[in-house]
Amino acid sequence: MKKILLALGLVGALQAADHDLYRHSLSLLANYSFNSDDSYLKDDWGWGMRYHYNMTTYNPWEIGAIEAAFDYQTRSDYIGGGSSSVYRWGLNALWYADNPSDLTPYALLGVGAQWFSDDAHGTEDGLFAAIGAGVEYQLRGDLSIVGEGKWLYGGDESAIVTSVGLKYSFGQ
Repeated sequence: MKKILLALGLVGALQAADHDLYRHSLSLLANYSFNSDDSYLKDDWGWGMRYHYNMTTYNPWEIGAIEAAFDYQTRSDYIGGGSSSVYRWGLNALWYADNPSDLTPYALLGVGAQWFSDDAHGTEDGLFAAIGAGVEYQLRGDLSIVGEGKWLYGGDESAIVTSVGLKYSFGQ
């Protein structure tokens, strides 16, 4: 009986440890961007994609994953008239909080670039720094629901981007 319980506990722990089981992950997310008043863009919906390269937990900085991120905000209206699409590419480091449950929080820190399709009202393309946090809820070993919030600081064009979506992990 003890062996059965031990085996079930081990399988449950493995199912909750996505970033330790799989090397690669892809996420598709819906997002809402809260833009700073200085950018003159109204808050708006968009979508995003993520690719994770999951690291072994034995690295000097305890980084859980390296994330390549893309966020797109569709034709957002400017406060003073006109509109612009916003494209954001980023590279982030993720630190996972190890725990035995299916709910895994993480922190992120990164850099990126943003491009506006119509640079009206003084908005400028450029670089930004990202800091944020998120949570993953494991549905099964290779599939999880992801929620994330990050602050992008790019001078006058800063924003808070909140995202929710599905993450699929693969490659052992």
